[in-house]
Amino acid sequence: MSVGEYKNVFKYPAEDECLIRRLGAGVIASWGTLPEPVRDRILAEARAAWDREYHVSHLGDRLEAIVRRRIG
Repeated sequence: MSVGEYKNVFKYPAEDECLIRRLGAGVIASWGTLPEPVRDRILAEARAAWDREYHVSHLGDRLEAIVRRRIG
């Protein structure tokens, strides 16, 4: 991602980390009820999301695996 691509990325302060995790857990818990286009959008946003851990190897595969565990 180039520098300009981060301007629309959601960023949050460290003290909101627990809230972000809870929202993510809520999304995963509801995954099976979400329409396919919504799921696709969430995964796309998650792949592009800003995070303190800049490089996560196999990010897309790992994101898809975690939601498959929920609905699997």
